[in-house]
Amino acid sequence: MSARTKAVILAAGKGTRMLPLTERRPKPLVPVAGRPLLEHIVGGLASAGVDEVCLVIGWMGDQIVDAFGDGKRLGAKLTYVWQEEFGGTGAAVLLAEEFIGDDRFVLGWGDIIIPPENYRRMMAIYRDERPEAMLAVNRVDDPWEGAAVYVEDGFVDRIVEKPPKGASTTNFNNAGLFVFGPELLGLLKQTELSERGELEVPSAIQTMLEAGSAIRAYAIEGYWSDVARPSSAIAVSGRIIDRMAHSGLIGHPEARVAAGATLRPPVMLGPGASVGAATLGPNAVVMANSTIGDGATLADTIVLPGAEVGEGCALSWTVVEEGATIPPRTVASGSASEALCLGGE
Repeated sequence: MSARTKAVILAAGKGTRMLPLTERRPKPLVPVAGRPLLEHIVGGLASAGVDEVCLVIGWMGDQIVDAFGDGKRLGAKLTYVWQEEFGGTGAAVLLAEEFIGDDRFVLGWGDIIIPPENYRRMMAIYRDERPEAMLAVNRVDDPWEGAAVYVEDGFVDRIVEKPPKGASTTNFNNAGLFVFGPELLGLLKQTELSERGELEVPSAIQTMLEAGSAIRAYAIEGYWSDVARPSSAIAVSGRIIDRMAHSGLIGHPEARVAAGATLRPPVMLGPGASVGAATLGPNAVVMANSTIGDGATLADTIVLPGAEVGEGCALSWTVVEEGATIPPRTVASGSASEALCLGGE
C-alpha cells in the first residue's frame, strides 16, 4: 500500500432484519456495547493504521454524517459516498472508485463486528507478506447461511456461496473483510450480474480464483457477528463487554447505582445512567441518562439513551427504545433468536 492506508465500508442498506430499530436510525448506528456499530468498525480500522475511510451510505445516511463528521474523533479521515440505487455490493464498491484511485484498500461491510485486534493482525500479515488479496474467515458449525471458504496452506482454494445445509466439509465462512488492489474495480466492471440482478463482490473474487490469484486467508479470532437482528446486537454486546473488562463490569464515572443494586456481569452503564435497587445482568447495557427503577430485573437487555424502566419491571432479551418509558411491573421476555423491542411506537 501507499503511505496512505484506505478502507471502504459498505453501510447503505436498510437493515430490514433489524426492524423496528432501523425505523428511526440506519443500521450502522444501532448501539452495540454502548457505541454505534460503525464506530467499533472505524475505530478498529484506525487502530490498525487505516487513516482514510470511505463510507458508502444510503438509508438515513444523514444521521451517519451527523454522528461521525470528518472522523477525527475516531482516528481516521472519513469520506462519504451516497448509494441511491441498490445494485449489489460490487456496485457499491464502484461508487468509491475515485476514493480508491490506484491504492490497495480494505473492504468491509458496515454491519460486521469483530474484536479490534483482528484488524491489526490482518494488516500486519498484509504488510509483511504482500499477498495479491486477503479474505478474512470466521469459524462456524456449518457455513450454509453464508459462504463456505476452503483454505489450503493459508490461501483460499475455493468459495461456495450458500451451500446446502450439511454439505460443506469446511468450517470457514466468508467473514466479510478483505484487502484488495485497485484491479478489483476493473474486474467488477467486467463481472456479470448475479441471479438476483445485482453486481456482487463474491463474483469478482471467484474470477480472481479462477485466474489463479493468490488470496491469503485470515482466520478471525474471537467473536464474529453480522449484527443482523436486535437479538444479535444484544448477544455480541455481552461478548464485547467481557473482553473490554476482566470483571465484566463497565460503569461510567457519572453513572449512579443504588446501594441495593445487584450487578451480574457483563454489565455496562453509560454517563448519567441511574440504577435503583434493581438487578442488572447477566448481559445488560444501560446507556446515557437512562433510569432503572427499584426492583426491576434486566437480563440480555439494552436500554437506549434517555429511557425509563419502571419499578418492578422484568425484562429479558429486550431492547428499550431511546426515550421510551416502560410502565412499572412490565414483564417482557424475548429470546436469543427474536428479541423484543419496547417503546418504539
